[in-house]
Amino acid sequence: MNIKEKLLRKERSWTDILILVLIQAYLWMQLGGFLAMKVLQADKWGYLFTDNAEIAADIGEYFVSFGFWISMVLGLVVFKKNRKLLKPLCLEKKMDIFKGMGLGLLAGFVLNASIIAGAIATGSLSYTKGNIQVLPIIGYFAAILFQAGGEELICRMYIMGKLKRRYKSPAVAIAGNSLLFTVLHLGNPGVTVTSVVGVLAASILFSLIVYYFENIWTAIAMHTAWNFTQTIIFGLPNSGMTSPYSILNTEKAISGFCYDAGFGVEGSFGAVIAICLVIAAILLISKKKGNCDTISLPDNERENAERKLFAEELR
Repeated sequence: MNIKEKLLRKERSWTDILILVLIQAYLWMQLGGFLAMKVLQADKWGYLFTDNAEIAADIGEYFVSFGFWISMVLGLVVFKKNRKLLKPLCLEKKMDIFKGMGLGLLAGFVLNASIIAGAIATGSLSYTKGNIQVLPIIGYFAAILFQAGGEELICRMYIMGKLKRRYKSPAVAIAGNSLLFTVLHLGNPGVTVTSVVGVLAASILFSLIVYYFENIWTAIAMHTAWNFTQTIIFGLPNSGMTSPYSILNTEKAISGFCYDAGFGVEGSFGAVIAICLVIAAILLISKKKGNCDTISLPDNERENAERKLFAEELR
């Protein structure tokens, strides 16, 4: 067996070469942005939930990511050989979509809220009573769902799916999509070395969820709950981006072990440690349970063996 046979799959496509996949993803993202802004005018959808111009503009900015949903699905449907990559999105058992989303929402909220609780306990954050506005909350949740979901479809369905199809090592698929995910956040306000590590760790976490469970809805929901919890519930920056509305009002917000004043929760050492612990737990559970019914694995025994080997390599 030569080097090429060791590294690449037989069913590979030249369009799945790492650099070409990243370029294709970027072009599909540009198409998605065009559709959202020029055709659908998604940036105006915030006015469906509030008359406040500032809040409406902020909600609309999140809604622009709806275009990524359209472009990413098109990128896989238009080319017949890519349609199988839709599997994590179009599950055979529709109930698995709701189960995956329920689990993801719970996990995202608990993980983010736990880190915020640590920030409160260590004196970085304190709160005063805010106000509840039902329609803006609904609007933000829907918009953040599209925003987080758009990033997941780009990175975990399109990029990761194509790289996984070409390269035998899952590390290439996970590292490749995580690279773009991290790059997408480099221009955000308050970026630090720790925040870059935090974003990279979060991307690896979402990648492993999709890789082991083959249900992208879990990653979408977890990503959504993470962003919604820190931004709309607790009024903290979402990767450096602040929102004009939140349910709770911050009385004090200073950097500490579990919080970074410029970038938010994921910019802290505490968040990096917490995310890495969850990653370790997923790898450990996957290794111990193997073909357990709680983890949806493919029929291909070779790929199953590669997953176990990859879990051990990362441990």
